[in-house]
Amino acid sequence: MHDVAVIGAGPAGIAASIYLKRAGFDIILFEKSEIGGLLLNAYLVENYPGFPDGISGMKLCKLLEKHLEKWNIRPIMRAVKKIKIENNHFLLDTQKDKITCKVIVLATGTKPKELGIPVERDLIGKKVFYEIKDLLPILKPRNVCTIIGGGDASFDYALNLADKGVIAEIFFRSEKPNCLYLLEERAKNSSKINLHPSVKPYKIIKIQEKIETEFKCSKTNRGIKSVSDYVLIACGRKPNLELLSNNLKKSNIPGLFIAGDVKTGKFRQVGIAIGKGIYSAMSAENYLRGSV
Repeated sequence: MHDVAVIGAGPAGIAASIYLKRAGFDIILFEKSEIGGLLLNAYLVENYPGFPDGISGMKLCKLLEKHLEKWNIRPIMRAVKKIKIENNHFLLDTQKDKITCKVIVLATGTKPKELGIPVERDLIGKKVFYEIKDLLPILKPRNVCTIIGGGDASFDYALNLADKGVIAEIFFRSEKPNCLYLLEERAKNSSKINLHPSVKPYKIIKIQEKIETEFKCSKTNRGIKSVSDYVLIACGRKPNLELLSNNLKKSNIPGLFIAGDVKTGKFRQVGIAIGKGIYSAMSAENYLRGSV
């Protein structure tokens, strides 16, 4: 039996794992995909102290991974399918085996919201993507990408694509973008980024090697079409709590600590995630030592 199982190797899970390992606990860290979580999508992180010139999300993830290696923490690249309580301990059902532990630090982050329009699901991973990290490996210069969403993520994605020679067409429902003014100004100053406000998507169609997205303008009610190579959807995210059994979704479960984006909602910043990860780890330490 392990002292602590940390689920998710994003910034929050990594911070919690390092703290608890330094505190002398037997920990096990699970990650179902890639180390770094949503940070892998970030084009430029400019507000994390210690990097005055900014740092790409991927480079920061590499540094976090090295920090894990420094403390001999080797993430198990395996999905946890379900967590439940059994005999006053937590039981983790993974893809290969069952693990028991005294404490859980849940840092599973968020998952993207779907548009819920026809053909969307059929094209996921082929022509439709929700994470730019999944799209970047197949992009080519002079490709055209339709980005749906007007928040920070959409504009960060667009700037990343423009830097790689890709034309980014951003479509969003509101009259003005709901992103940082700095990101909006950078996008407007880019010759490879075009903004399309006050539109709502309602259909996606694959036409040979291209993809056509149909929108409706909220002001004129006219239809607008965007023909591109790929569609990148960034219309919000929701907490990823699916692996918790129903009784664990209640509040104040002893030994269960939730950290990072899965708890902080729309406040998705690497600094917040790391702080919440450490806070959860300190709370877990107090619990294990009987201080609470």
